[in-house]
Amino acid sequence: MRRLKRRLDDDALQRLDAAQVAETDDYRLFKYDTADGKVDVELYRRLQTEANKMKIENQWVPEEHIKILSTYLLGAGLNPRRGVCHGTRRGNEQMWFRKHLGPEADVFGTEISDNATDFPHTIQWDFHEVDPAWLGQMDLVYSNSWDHAHSPEVAFAGWIASLRPGGFLMLDHGWNYQPERVSAMDPFGISEDGLVRMLNRLGEGRGSVVEVINGGKHKELPIRTVIYRARG
Repeated sequence: MRRLKRRLDDDALQRLDAAQVAETDDYRLFKYDTADGKVDVELYRRLQTEANKMKIENQWVPEEHIKILSTYLLGAGLNPRRGVCHGTRRGNEQMWFRKHLGPEADVFGTEISDNATDFPHTIQWDFHEVDPAWLGQMDLVYSNSWDHAHSPEVAFAGWIASLRPGGFLMLDHGWNYQPERVSAMDPFGISEDGLVRMLNRLGEGRGSVVEVINGGKHKELPIRTVIYRARG
């Protein structure tokens, strides 16, 4: 955060300093709220864009992780035709899904930063929003960047609504998604059990979490993936 703050002006720093953190037994959420309780979307997008550019050379999940998830999808009898990966920075996740799911898999990524289209199969997009054309159309929705959500329930509800019958939502979890890791740069942290409960509540009637799998490692630390499936 110190590096990031050096990239911001005094107005943005004052607005960040006034922010509060909401907390429950399961999660913590950095609140980008204005005085009237609305989300300060302009500040959020500005900060996330600066953070993206600051970390542009970083890659959190390795290709082997995406291969594991692809093998899982194919083993479940799914032949993914369309998918979206939210918050992909350099676009590697969608490239790896396309590679390991086969040539018929049209998987693209979203990234909030204005450099999004510098990378393959990536659009500039705030993942809290859902294009109406995506609703009920996705075989796969994946993210390892959901901890960047200012309104996680809004984002998750939209991602679940994007799934076609039988489609999968896959969200990574691990040490860096825990509540104590929350900051203005990574505003949402929740326990693995809390994430499962949240998805089941938001997606009730549409599907449920079917399991949590081991997805390989990040720098020798385990990656867990929570898997929600829409009803067929």
